Amino acid sequence: MSSDDKNKDERRQHQRRVISLEGELLEPSIGVVKIYTIDLSEGGAFVALAADKCPPVGTTITLRLPGVLWGEQMSTVSGRVVRVTDQGMAVQFFDFDVG
Repeated sequence: MSSDDKNKDERRQHQRRVISLEGELLEPSIGVVKIYTIDLSEGGAFVALAADKCPPVGTTITLRLPGVLWGEQMSTVSGRVVRVTDQGMAVQFFDFDVG
């Protein structure tokens, strides 16, 4: 592991879990787009999506994900795009509440 990778892991506030969930990106500029999570934590998610479909870094977005994690059929969470790669985008949640 490089020192950069170690520093990224140390900055994480929440433990990530590798989990593939089918959901939706609700984005007015592109409509409703089917997405899949790559990983998920209380603080955010990495979403598989073609880079040309990802909103720009800093954009506020809404995701709808299966609510099995939250005790609901579907859950809607808002967040901010913090990184875009060839594999998809990292989203930091604003309103994730597990309590």
